[in-house]
Amino acid sequence: MNWLFRDCRGYITAHYLDGVPIEVSGHDYHGRNLYLFGTNDPKVSAVCSALLCAGDVFLDIGANHGSIGIQAARMVGLEGAVHLFEPQKELCERVESALVASAYRNAQLHRIGLWNTDGPYSITIPTGHSGIATFEDRVEMVGWPTREVCEVRDVSTYLPPLIRDRSFAAKVDIEGGAKIIPWLLSQPRLRFLVFEVAHNQYELYGCVKAVGLTLFGLLRHPFLLRMIRIDDFEEMSQFHDVVAVRIPLDMANLKRISPTALARHLNAAAT
Repeated sequence: MNWLFRDCRGYITAHYLDGVPIEVSGHDYHGRNLYLFGTNDPKVSAVCSALLCAGDVFLDIGANHGSIGIQAARMVGLEGAVHLFEPQKELCERVESALVASAYRNAQLHRIGLWNTDGPYSITIPTGHSGIATFEDRVEMVGWPTREVCEVRDVSTYLPPLIRDRSFAAKVDIEGGAKIIPWLLSQPRLRFLVFEVAHNQYELYGCVKAVGLTLFGLLRHPFLLRMIRIDDFEEMSQFHDVVAVRIPLDMANLKRISPTALARHLNAAAT
């Protein structure tokens, strides 16, 4: 991908899966993915699209270019709502323009970061990979050129008015997700949560098990998307992305399943 886009200058027009245009940088990892595939992450997009129901509230936390949230807006319909959270100023400008150009009036961009506290925070953004911008300080960040001050809100006070008493789902793709994931998992109206497990794996595994949810790892495969049930902590390290969901009894022995099949089981259990 680096080689293919080596001569790219400025912004290029990409399109979400539903055709909505957005300007992206060909030098950004997520910009290239969106230009080539219509989404920042095809497997996460497929899982969210399969599991969402009309009328759900969907939280795209760490929205980046907004591809997951925009797709979710189509799935939840006019009776549902999508909230995208992204603190990077430049990305927000492009996502806002895409939302204006789209037909979706059930999606709202929040130009903030979500954390476990309120206040202004400094975010560090590396060259070429907007997806690993972070509020945290780490050794490998030495030399990262861009720092911005952005508004951050406490997840436990900012989200309740948006969710109210409605069923909701969330995708969390932020550095330091362990700061907010425990609160999300504790909410009784949560239908499913998709998140990365690159850091704080043991803590996150314990949080999921403590609330009685089941973990499925998203299998990386170029053509076939399958989810593998994670039965112990050691299995968690095999995956980059996982989904936590409350499964019905008839799924207790299923080890491998597709997102659409999981959705059928969940819908049958709900009725």
